[in-house]
Amino acid sequence: MKKYIKSLVPWIYLMLSFFVLSGCNAQKGGNNYYLLLMGESESWNLTGYEIVITPEDFKAGFGILNMKHVNEYITDFFHFEAHVVIDSDDSVVHTASATGEMNIAEYTTGAIGGPYLNKNGESVTLKDINEIYVVVEWWDISKNESIKERIDLFNKSKKEQSFLN
Repeated sequence: MKKYIKSLVPWIYLMLSFFVLSGCNAQKGGNNYYLLLMGESESWNLTGYEIVITPEDFKAGFGILNMKHVNEYITDFFHFEAHVVIDSDDSVVHTASATGEMNIAEYTTGAIGGPYLNKNGESVTLKDINEIYVVVEWWDISKNESIKERIDLFNKSKKEQSFLN
């Protein structure tokens, strides 16, 4: 009887392994993406802007905006918006504003997170996104006017080759 039980042990182990490994294949797969983006406009450099896309969540932020060629720039209004374009639908996904006298030569964007759904109510994937850009707006005290500049971060149509296509 002992020999019979000893000969069954490898088979039992093999069958258990098969069920465990089969269970791993049955898990729902998902696409997780991490983008580290940078770009520039006439007056600004944006570095380290992160976007994380998972089936459950969409996170954006932690970038640093640096005004070019200055160490200090005093103003009383600053605003930025991060945009994501899916098909022809342009949506603001992250925004921040500040008022009152401040130095905007370097500005940290902060971050947002939460679900981001497409028109069909499904979680957005990187394949859905055609374009990502940021608009920076500030009050130029010397010119007494508001100035806006666009910083392009990602444009799928301009990429001939990419790991992301």
